[in-house]
Amino acid sequence: MWYAVRAVVAVLGMVVAWHVGAGSPGAAEEPLTGRDVMKKSRELYLAKDQVSTVTLRKIDKKGDEQRIVTKRYWKAYGGKEGFESKTLFVTEMPPDQRGVGFLIGDYTKAGRPDDLRLYLPSLKQVRRMTTREQDDAFMGSDLTFADLGQRELDEDTHTLLRTEKCPPAECYVVESVPKDKESLYGKKLTWVPTGDFTPVKIDYSDRKGELLKTQAIEWQHPDNVWAWKKAEVKNVQTAHRTLFEISDLRNNVGLSDDDFTERALKTGVRR
Repeated sequence: MWYAVRAVVAVLGMVVAWHVGAGSPGAAEEPLTGRDVMKKSRELYLAKDQVSTVTLRKIDKKGDEQRIVTKRYWKAYGGKEGFESKTLFVTEMPPDQRGVGFLIGDYTKAGRPDDLRLYLPSLKQVRRMTTREQDDAFMGSDLTFADLGQRELDEDTHTLLRTEKCPPAECYVVESVPKDKESLYGKKLTWVPTGDFTPVKIDYSDRKGELLKTQAIEWQHPDNVWAWKKAEVKNVQTAHRTLFEISDLRNNVGLSDDDFTERALKTGVRR
């Protein structure tokens, strides 16, 4: 069962809220760099915590589909105990994976791997996942644990290549090259709207420079908080794709530190 569920964490650090800061009135605006654009796309968490349902629909090249539903709990730490945030996932469906949980601690220190822990109800055991396993597929999907985590800005070199239309907006196109030569990817291209800075498309290339997968993102903003609504990831080399659907999103519900412990990983959040 470990191999069936070994990839189930992280974030959906993707389901987070961002605020784009505005410049001072009347101040002369400097041309943006690639780093500036990526910084604005992740500038400030507006929500203190979030609860949501994450549904994954995995579709193979034959069109066969597998559906997984998880409950996600996320809390901003802002550097407390060395963490930027913590995320807890608890699987609800399918029945044979019910109760499988992942606890993810996203460290603030650049280059420090996330703290990933897996709970398997059948073994009644919590297991810490290794750094190498962060390149594994998240729940067998087309994103890895590392994709869903929050990379520190300076782990990559960001270059603003151009602006172009990305309907219905004008977008900055930013190339991000990992400084770590052992990275799974050779580079990423991100399309970021010039107005609200919510990324709408990401292309991932492998270390040979070949296109590996594409990601399209739709956003929602309940309570004026930006968060993913839907994302589709296509692996162009295997013809496999995954749809991520985020529903029942609630912000600032009052999650506590006790909701992000190994005990909560085993029992779930009681609320």
